[in-house]
Amino acid sequence: MGPAASTPAAGVRTGPALVALAGAAWLAVLDGTVVAVALGPLADAFGTPLTTVVWVTIAYLLAAATALPLLGWASARFGGRAVFLTGLGLFLLGSALCALARSPGMLIGLRVVQGFGGGLLEPSAMTLTAALATRESMGRMLGVMSTVVNVAPAGGPILGGLLLQTGHWQWLFVVNIPLGLLVGAAALAYVPAGRPDPAARRPGADLRGLALLTAGYLGVLFAVTRAGEQGGGWPALAAAAAGIVLLAAYVRHAFTTTVTPALDLRLLRRPGFAASVAVMGLVGLIMYGQINALPVVGLEQHGLHGLDQGLLVCALGLGLLVSMTTGGRISDRLGARALVRAGAATTATLLATFAATGEHLPLAAAAALFVAVGLSFGLTAAPTVASLYRTLPPAEQPQGTTSVFMTLQLAASLGVALLSLLHSRAGTDWVALLFALLAVAAAGIGLLATRLPGRPA
Repeated sequence: MGPAASTPAAGVRTGPALVALAGAAWLAVLDGTVVAVALGPLADAFGTPLTTVVWVTIAYLLAAATALPLLGWASARFGGRAVFLTGLGLFLLGSALCALARSPGMLIGLRVVQGFGGGLLEPSAMTLTAALATRESMGRMLGVMSTVVNVAPAGGPILGGLLLQTGHWQWLFVVNIPLGLLVGAAALAYVPAGRPDPAARRPGADLRGLALLTAGYLGVLFAVTRAGEQGGGWPALAAAAAGIVLLAAYVRHAFTTTVTPALDLRLLRRPGFAASVAVMGLVGLIMYGQINALPVVGLEQHGLHGLDQGLLVCALGLGLLVSMTTGGRISDRLGARALVRAGAATTATLLATFAATGEHLPLAAAAALFVAVGLSFGLTAAPTVASLYRTLPPAEQPQGTTSVFMTLQLAASLGVALLSLLHSRAGTDWVALLFALLAVAAAGIGLLATRLPGRPA
C-alpha cells in the first residue's frame, strides 16, 4: 500500500492495465454474491444443515481479513504486481480445489485458500490502479474501478442462479478459472512490475497479533453458529470463552508491540477514526447479512429456485450500484456526516418495514423495497471511507485503510453467523428477527455519523 505515483511509467498502456486490474477486483467481489445464492443448494447437495454451510462464506471472509494486514509489508518487499499475481494465483487455485471438494469440511478448508487470495487481490488492484493514475486522472480511474466492482452485487446473483441451473454447484467455482486466467494474462502484459523497497526486507508483519486476533474471532464465530445447533451449549460456551481470552490478549498485544499491529487499535485515539471503523463494521454486518439471507428468503417465502432465487439480492445490488458509485463524489461537497446520517436513517426505516411486513409482501414489492435499501445503504459506506483520508495524516492512511477494511470483513462474517443462528433457532420468525437486528445496526450507523467529519473545508 505504497503511495501512488504522480505519473504512470513511460510506455504503460493505462487503459488495458485498468481493465485487467478492475476485472480482478470484480472477480473477487463477484465470488461472494455468487456463493451467497448457493447456500441452500450446497446444504442439499451435502445433506448438511445451514449452520455448517454458512462456514463456506465465513471461512472466505476470515481468510480475506487475515490477508489484509500482510498486504502493505508484502507489497513493499516484493512489489505490488507480484502480490497481485500471488493473490490471483491463490484465488484460482482455491477455486479449482473447491470444485473438487467431496465434503463440507473439505470445501470450507479450501475456501480459506481462495479467500486468502481474494483478500490480497482486490486491495492490491486498487493500489496498483492508484499508482498508474496521474493526479489529473486519479478520480476518474478510481471511479471506473469502483463502478466495475459495484456491478458484482447486482450481477453475482444472476450468474450464480444460471450456474446452479446446470445442476452442478461446482460451476460456481470453475467459472472463476477462465476469467482469472484472462485477467492474469492481461496483468502480465500491461501492468508494470513495481520495484520492491529494500528497506522493507526486515521482518515487519505482526504474525503473533494476527494469530491471536484470527483465532480469537474464530472462537466467537464458532460459538455463535454452534449455539444454533442442538446440543451445542457447552461447546459454544467453551469456544466463546477461549475466543474472548484470545481477543483480550490481542488488545494488550496491540498496545505494546514494537511492530505495526495487524489491526492497529492505537489509531482509535485519532478524532473521528473510531467512528469510521465502527460504521464500516456495521456496514459489513448489514451488507453480508442481507446478501446471504435474501436468497433463503426468496426460497422459503416465495418458492424461488435457481436464477430467480437471486432476484432480491440483484434488486439490492442495483440500488448499491447507483449509490456507492455516486456517494463518495457527493461527500466531497457535503461531507460524510449528513450523507451517512440520511442514508442510515432511510436504511433503518426500510429494513424495519421489511422485518414487520416482509412475510406478507408480494415479491415485486419486496424487490422494489430492496432497490430502495440499496440506494440508501450505499450512501453510508463510500462517504465514510472518503472521510478516513481527511481524518488521518498521510503516513497513517495505509494502516488506517487496512484496519477499516479488516473490520468490515470480520463484521461481515459475524453477519453470516447471525443468519445461521437465527435461522436454526427462531423458526419461521427468523426473517423478522434478523432484519429487525439489521435495522438496529443501521440506526447505530446514524448515531455514529455525528462523530464523522462534516463538510470539507
